[in-house]
Order: sequence, then C-alpha cells, then structure tokens
Amino acid sequence: MTVSRVLVEKNIPIPLRDGVVTYADIFRPADGSPVPGIITRTPYDKEVFAAAALPIMPAALKLAERGYAVAVQDVRGRFSSEGDFNPFVNEADDGYDSVEWLAAQPWCDGGVGIYGPSYVGATTLLAAKANPPSLKCAIPIITADDYFDGWTYQGGALQLGFTTFWGLGLAAAQALGRERGLDPEHLAAISQALLSPEETINSRPLAAMPGLSQPAIAPWYRDWLSHDKRDEYWEALQHSDDYSRYEIPMFHVGGWFDIFGIGTVRNFCGMTASSTSEQHLLLGPWSHSYYDRYLGERDFGPTGSAAFSGAVADYNRFLDKHLKGIDTDIPPVRYFLMGKNEWCESEHWPPAEAQATSLFLQSPGNANSNRGDGVLSSSPASGDQIPDRYFYDPLRPVPSEGGPILQANIGLPGPRDQSRIEARDDVLCYTTEPLIEPLAVVGPVKVVLWAVTDAPDTDFTAKLVDVFPDGRPVSVCDGIIRARFRDSFSEPSEVPAGEPIRYEIDLASTAIVFASGHCIRLEVSSSNFPRFDANPNTGEQIATETEIWPALQYILHDERHPSVIELSVLSG
Repeated sequence: MTVSRVLVEKNIPIPLRDGVVTYADIFRPADGSPVPGIITRTPYDKEVFAAAALPIMPAALKLAERGYAVAVQDVRGRFSSEGDFNPFVNEADDGYDSVEWLAAQPWCDGGVGIYGPSYVGATTLLAAKANPPSLKCAIPIITADDYFDGWTYQGGALQLGFTTFWGLGLAAAQALGRERGLDPEHLAAISQALLSPEETINSRPLAAMPGLSQPAIAPWYRDWLSHDKRDEYWEALQHSDDYSRYEIPMFHVGGWFDIFGIGTVRNFCGMTASSTSEQHLLLGPWSHSYYDRYLGERDFGPTGSAAFSGAVADYNRFLDKHLKGIDTDIPPVRYFLMGKNEWCESEHWPPAEAQATSLFLQSPGNANSNRGDGVLSSSPASGDQIPDRYFYDPLRPVPSEGGPILQANIGLPGPRDQSRIEARDDVLCYTTEPLIEPLAVVGPVKVVLWAVTDAPDTDFTAKLVDVFPDGRPVSVCDGIIRARFRDSFSEPSEVPAGEPIRYEIDLASTAIVFASGHCIRLEVSSSNFPRFDANPNTGEQIATETEIWPALQYILHDERHPSVIELSVLSG
C-alpha cells in the first residue's frame, strides 16, 4: 500500500499518567482511514528526528507513505515536551502511555510498532519492557541491553569519553532550549567544557567534571557516578535480567564498530533463548554514527553502506508482517562478513557451524610492543614460562585509537592503524604466524587472562588486531575488565596483591576474514583512554578519587595459567 497524500500534524499533545504533557508530530495518510501506528520517542528534537537522523533508520514520512500513522515524540522534559528529563528513568511508563494513546486514536487501527536508534532504542526497549497491550513489534537500532554494563560502564570501567560528551550534549541542548534557559554561569561552563575537550576529559575528580557536575545542569550525571556498581538503580532499568518478559517480535540492528554493539547481540541472543516471540538480527560494518562503505582503514564495498545494505527493506517487511499481517520471509540473522565484504544469512548467532577455537598466549617474557616476542599459538604452553610484565601509569594511559568510539571529541571510530599504540612498552603483543589460508572469525570474541598486579584495583584491556602483510596492524574489536568487578558487577572485591587471578574480557562479536598472508594479533594492556577512564589503581570510588597509584602488571601464560583468546571460526 502506497498513499498519495500524507497529512502532517504538528505538536499534538500526548498526556502521561502523572499529568505531564508531551508533544508529537504525526505523519499519517490524509484520508483518515484507520491504519497501523508506529511511534518513535526521542530526546534529540522531533523536528530533526522525523527526517531520519541516521542513515540506518527509516524516515517518518516514508513510513506514512507506506500506510502507517507515525508519531515522532519529544520525550518528557526535552524540547517541546513538559516535565523534567532524567535519562532512562521514566521511559518505560511514558512509553507505555504513549503507545496506548496512539492505539486509541480514530485514525489508528489499534496495533502499534515502535522503533529508534541509540537512546531512542532505549526508549523503544523500555516501552517494550512495560508490555503495553497494543504494542505488536519493535525495531531497536544500535542500542544497549544494560545501562550499567554496556552504556555508562563496560566491564566495570566508566565509558568516560562517551558519558562526558553525550552528557554535555544533552545538557547543552537543554540549556539552549526555548523556555529552559540556564543562567549565564552555567551556559559558560557547558560551552567551555565543549570547547576544551582535552582539558575536560582529563579533569579530576570526575565528580567535579566541568560543565556537568553542577546539579542545575545535569543531576543525573552524579547518579551515574555514585552508582558505580550494579545496584537497584541500574537493576530497575536492565533488560537482560529477564528476557522472557519481552512478548513481541523484535528486529535488532547493530554495527561491528558501534559502542552498543555488544548489547545488541546480547539482546538478540537473550530474547531468542528466553522469549517465545520472533527475533531478528542485522549486523553491519558500521560505527554508531558512520554508515558509508569506508570506515577507518577499510573499504567495505558498495553493499557495506547502510544505503545499499537492504536494511530499510528489511524493516518494511518486518513491519508489514507484524502490523499488517502480510506474510513474508525474513532471515533470523543477516550479517556483513568483513574482509570478504558480503552479506551472509544464518539461523543463529553465532552460526551453528562456527567452531570454538583457542589461541594461546606465549612468550619468553618479552612481549612488550610489536618489537617483542609474543606469540599466539594453537597449542597451550607446556611447563613454566616467564610471565610478561609492564608498568601501568594512570598518568600516561594508552590512548584510544579507533574501535567502537562514539564521540568525535575523543577520536574517530572504526578499524584503525594501531602502530603508535603497539610502539609502547606497556602494550603486550601476541601474534600468529602469517596465515596460509584465510580464516573467518564469526561470533563472540573472549580473552581469558591470568594476571598478577601489585595494586588493590586495576584494569586489563584486550584488542583483536588484523596485521596486514606490510606490517600495518588494524583493530577489529576490543574490551576491558576492571579487576574488582572480575566476579560480579554488583559485589566488587579487592584484588589480592601478588596472586594470580583469572579474568575474562568480553570483546563483543565480530565477523571478519583474516586473509592469507595476514596475522592475527592480540594486544594486552591496562588502559584505553579516554574511551574508558584510566583506573587510578587505589580501589576507591572513581567519582571522588584524586590520588593515583602506578601498578606493576604480570601476564601469565604457563601450563597452570593458560591465557587465551577464544574465537568462533567458520571452516571452508
């Protein structure tokens, strides 16, 4: 169904249960006949968002042309809507109320879908969590599963660059909004913080972050810092605690270099295992905000761009199936295989034919930098091996270089050259021999690390790297674990000084062919700054800590302590 005339209605009030009134723009067929409804709920200004803020999302007008009534709503406390904005906290109830309002309109047939990327993906999932009876399907795009681990923190470490500049962006838009002005002092603080990103990101303590720490600007920022472990604050917002509550079909969309890619996959896998509703997954070679064929050091070919990926066509089939009852075939999983630069389909994630493969870290004790002697081997070490060691100084952290970075203030995302990173003595490098045959790594990537530290707390980082025949090391995926959260995000524990401890580092998922002549490399260190905050190693709360301790780190890889990277590999 394609309609020839679309009616656009501006600033339509949507009342919420507590009396707050939000506002939406409505795009619907002009003849007024009842059609399925679709809603998207944004904190980023509905005037901009309706036109598709990202190439990976559908435009409201185009959906209306296909016979849907689309509501693009400013969430509570943002732009045209009343109330106070508190990220995540009100989105479940507000989403429920908004879905049911849309379903009750005379030009809606009573069935509603919801979609959106990033924070709008959060409003999508939190509304679905509340189970409004009229909600029939959802499309969460490039969004997380958990607002503690995977949004504000990851592996227990604060996602410093993202939380700082996303928070400042939210605050700036709020401060400059009509009838929501702040006093000149607060406006100046926000402006100065945005204009001086390096100074801002290096400020300590974090609780005094310029432009964010004043309660009148961003009271929620203090909440994020004070709740630095998974507690009742975060548990109330968590999706992954019980996926069985999600009773509707969903179409999950993520990117290999998206900051929330780790959560996109966890949402799909969790709902597939625990829910009876139909789930789909689309994974492309994109970052959070870049969707062209070119990203970092790679060209993914013409079908690597979002515009030619078929994503919007997939959305349309999904919406037609679940809102209009049009029978159509949609593969459970469609993913882009980097290196081969083609789209693949699967019934599962990871693909059922993927084989678990382990590569063991080995060296004579001098794996420091890409000049060292670290090796990745298919065989575990026998007997004793001298551990590798390095000195981690929080005042001289390893800089972030590519990967799933979101904010341009801290660097560009994607697969990037790691040469300057690997030149450092506080980065250990373990490398395979050049591959005789191509190797397709498709699925989750995990590092099991046996390590010793002399600090009461510290971090360990890991990065999977594709080394080209010319020696150029290009990043694939990475992760981090904060030592005190090695066993639990809700019950941190001190690290016994001088004792070997086993750590697991989740590097998310990937799909890439390492070509013949290339090498697989693993980087190990203790910082990735400012993607993550540089752990001061004291074990004290990061929000208020000003003291910094250096740490001496040992990475073990002997017979009793087999450090390893675990991959899913496709044969053939």
